[in-house]
Amino acid sequence: MPSGVEGDGEDSNHAIFLEGISREEFTHFVAWVYHVGSAAQHHTIPSLTAILKISRMWMIENSIEWAISNLKKLDLSPAHKLELTHRHSIPEWIPHATRALVISPLAAISKDDVSWLGLRVYSIIAKAREMIECEQKTIAAVPPGLSLEPDPNCPASQHQLCREAWICFWWHKVARQLLHPTRPLPLDAVIDYIASQPHPDN
Repeated sequence: MPSGVEGDGEDSNHAIFLEGISREEFTHFVAWVYHVGSAAQHHTIPSLTAILKISRMWMIENSIEWAISNLKKLDLSPAHKLELTHRHSIPEWIPHATRALVISPLAAISKDDVSWLGLRVYSIIAKAREMIECEQKTIAAVPPGLSLEPDPNCPASQHQLCREAWICFWWHKVARQLLHPTRPLPLDAVIDYIASQPHPDN
């Protein structure tokens, strides 16, 4: 090294400078590198995200997978998962976390959740939630299939009885589930719910 030039890592007074990596993050990463496989090592969200961040920067695929696998074991809210996905690129978390937020009541979203999501994403989720609720109310209000023509083998009188039975079933069973105040039936579960119910003749 040229005389008079002080370089990173030259001695204990000239630490290596790693752009984009904080001292705390690097400490977590080094601690993990030297204790891989240690059952006593306890990993927190900060330590795992630091390992994931540095592993992505340095393209260490096996430690990327390890960090994500261990983050999955932690009790993270859907909003926190989306925030980590945005910062650390975990695309496989997006569908489940987004669905969980959209079908949950807005009152269940905490201040921390809003902070993790940001106003823009929170507003998108709120609008999606409102659209789903509107669709649920619309579907619950009008039993589907009432305008269908009867089967050629079904007498008109019998068709009318079937129609009335369907309307009664819809209002007393399906609509109630769709309009449940705290646990509304998801729209994609309606068909399975109907199939699980006993036949009116029973």
